[in-house]
Amino acid sequence: MKHTAQYAVLAALLFAGAAVFAADNKSGSVEKHTIKLKNGKVMEDAVILDRKPNGVTFGNKEGCTFVPYSDMPSDVQKYFGYDPIKSARYEKKIDDQKKANQRAQEAQKAKAEKLKVEQDKRNKDRRISQQQQKVRKLELELEEAKKKLETTESTVSEDRGALVSTLNNNSRVSVDTPWGVGRIRTSSNNSAVRNKLTKEVDTLSAKRDNQAQDVINLQLKLEAAQKTLNTLLENSK
Repeated sequence: MKHTAQYAVLAALLFAGAAVFAADNKSGSVEKHTIKLKNGKVMEDAVILDRKPNGVTFGNKEGCTFVPYSDMPSDVQKYFGYDPIKSARYEKKIDDQKKANQRAQEAQKAKAEKLKVEQDKRNKDRRISQQQQKVRKLELELEEAKKKLETTESTVSEDRGALVSTLNNNSRVSVDTPWGVGRIRTSSNNSAVRNKLTKEVDTLSAKRDNQAQDVINLQLKLEAAQKTLNTLLENSK
């Protein structure tokens, strides 16, 4: 019968003293012992539960107790067949196993910590890569938005020039948008052409305003994304 948790319960408390040993050998009954340990503690009606080279595990009404041979009187040691050499070897084996288990636990812990560090680095690298892709995407979107804005502004400017060219010397032209190009009012001839150009200039001016706002929004998004990327790069050092 194997026991583990009780082995060390009283080992630190049992020291010098005298011992009294008695046994009940009645036929068909369980062998019980009354033992007085070196520290003066008396174990009544103790039954042997397990023997090891370094001690005996007893059980009685108080529970299970492991008693090292070193805490037993010499006559009790002899009765239980105590062998100092075997006991020392067994104790060394137990100690070596504990040290081996400790080394294994430390190695496992070190391995787990190393894996965590490596995983954290991979996670950081992945976040940096994703943020770099986001920054690059915004840069391309901003570049494309600026090209569209330039094209629209150029078209507005051309339409405005064409509109002005239809006016005679007595025509009155006014530009009233913040961008410097916008609705043009005139009272000259060729009204159908001028009306068409004026409508186109109005439409394109509104489109240009929206595209200009898109450029501003993309610039703000790009600045925020670049700031996040810089923070990630700084934290990865």
